[in-house]
Amino acid sequence: MHAILRNFLVTGSSLVLLAAAAMAQPFEGTIEFTKTTGPVVSNYKYFVKGDRVRIEEVSARGDVQGIMLVDTRDKTVTAISPERKLYMDVPNMRLPKDVETSVQKTSEMKDMAGYKCEKWLVKSPKEDRVLTYWVAADEFNFFVPLLETLNRKDEQAVFFLQIKDNKGVFPLLGIEQKSDGAEVSRLEVKQVTKGAQKASLFEIPAGFNKFERN
Repeated sequence: MHAILRNFLVTGSSLVLLAAAAMAQPFEGTIEFTKTTGPVVSNYKYFVKGDRVRIEEVSARGDVQGIMLVDTRDKTVTAISPERKLYMDVPNMRLPKDVETSVQKTSEMKDMAGYKCEKWLVKSPKEDRVLTYWVAADEFNFFVPLLETLNRKDEQAVFFLQIKDNKGVFPLLGIEQKSDGAEVSRLEVKQVTKGAQKASLFEIPAGFNKFERN
């Protein structure tokens, strides 16, 4: 009886550990979102698999206009033109932007795209900016390395990198405003889909030629 109980407890502990490991798996799947800057609305889709992210810019009709392949481990970015069947390496020569900010993690919650999101505020009077992020936690481990690799200068990215403990979360809604409340830009996730991604998505398509600058 004791042996059976002991085996049961060991098996139960193993199942708990397996369940915890399964829950801690990094996010793999797709994220579809829009970026609004003034009257301009752009559509994007992330394909995520391990250290690799494919970013597609999609037209209003659903056509893929441009692709970026990002390797966050090797810190490389490759731009692809589906129309011209060309690709090129994107050098990262920009120095990281340094800003003075204050961060407030509130207890406000909102349901978005199947996730419970927490409201985070990042303010910089010197930059005349207030960034509001509604973040979801689901082992989105790719996102901070993605921002670091892209090294973009826009405030949505720069201010998010100022937040401590930003690992594993993803902003399903990001609103950039001036200090007077005027909206500058908005990033809004429309759909998050988990699922295995084909390795070929993160490779340069066959038949594409490298664009060489003269």
